[in-house]
Amino acid sequence: MEEKVFSDNSFVKLREEKAGQVSLKLQRNVFKGPDAEEYYGKVERILHSNENVLDKMAEKLPDMSIGKITDVMTVYTKVLLEILKAGGAVRFGSLGTFYIASKGTTESQTGKTGLTVKFSCDSTLCNAVDAVEIAYSQFVEPKGLIDLITDLSRNESDGTLKAGASVIIEGSGLRIAGEDSGVWFAPIENAKPKNDESTWTKTDGRFFYNTPKKLLFTMPENVSPGKYCFILRTRCSGYSKHERKDLIETVSSAFELIA
Repeated sequence: MEEKVFSDNSFVKLREEKAGQVSLKLQRNVFKGPDAEEYYGKVERILHSNENVLDKMAEKLPDMSIGKITDVMTVYTKVLLEILKAGGAVRFGSLGTFYIASKGTTESQTGKTGLTVKFSCDSTLCNAVDAVEIAYSQFVEPKGLIDLITDLSRNESDGTLKAGASVIIEGSGLRIAGEDSGVWFAPIENAKPKNDESTWTKTDGRFFYNTPKKLLFTMPENVSPGKYCFILRTRCSGYSKHERKDLIETVSSAFELIA
């Protein structure tokens, strides 16, 4: 009979498992110059959803229903948030600590900065990735990433957008700035955006949100219904004011535009 080993008052102790692998995207360090031979890496993220994690927990706790595990995790999350809202810090098992930190600056010696939440890793968490291998690395041109497009008039992210409605695009590297930048609607032809840019429609350039993670703007009303994609072009996709020499282009998945 297999012996079950449990931790003290925190979590089930982590077992040593086969080393994982990640891939690395390299981008030029433009702060060293447009032709500098220095690169920084970005690890491609392999995201496990809540459902994935709960399924794995259920495998390790066969005597506990997945519903009960979900309830425990939900309550733990609520308690963690309550402690943070009360101004406290929270130990997260043997992995590290959530704590409140200051954000930004203030202009006076008696002023108040903003606040944010940060996470401080313990050695258990840091050591967990020591054996992870970089399977391969390659140079890629910088580009943004679109995770979600929502039609706020219907509060739906179902691949359908309404002409004249407010739309929010969420992801990373999205901020629109610099010469020749903007957001265009490109008609879809043979599952790809048309190459003829004269068929594209540009938005009016007014953004309610224009950050690396979020764009909020109003759809034009004079666009015919049909299949389109968004094409984003920018020279300043991050928070830095540095303008890149070349435009960064990001293309969304196709969506259906309705009147």
